[in-house]
Amino acid sequence: MTRANLVMRIAESIAEMEGFYKANSRSQRQNNPGNLRAWGKTPVLDGFCNFPTPVEGWNALRRQVDKNVGRGLDLYGFFGGKANVYPGFAPDSDGNRSRHYAEFVAKRVGIPADVPLLSLITKEI
Repeated sequence: MTRANLVMRIAESIAEMEGFYKANSRSQRQNNPGNLRAWGKTPVLDGFCNFPTPVEGWNALRRQVDKNVGRGLDLYGFFGGKANVYPGFAPDSDGNRSRHYAEFVAKRVGIPADVPLLSLITKEI
C-alpha cells in the first residue's frame, strides 16, 4: 500500500469513528472529520476546530495522519500515545477508548493494529 493510500484510508476510518458521515454531527457541522482539537490558527468551538470548509478539515486530518505515520507508530500508539513520541490522537486520558479506536481503524483499513505503519508502506513506482 502506498503512503498516500494508507493515509487516506486511515483518515476515512477516523471520520467514520468520529461520526462525520452522520447528519448534523459535531464533526460535520464544524467541517472537522477528525474532530481535531487544535490546528494552527483555526478557530475552536466547544473544544474542537471549526474549519471554514470540509476541504480544509480533510486536509488537516490527512496532514495529521501523515505526520503520525511518519512517527513510526502502530495504531495503538497512534491513538493511545507513545511516551516521549506522541501524546495520542484519542488518548484514554481524554475520555476515549484508544484500543477500541485502534482496532476499529485497523479493521476498516485491513491492517494489524500492532505493526508500525511505516512498515506497511510499499515503494511507490
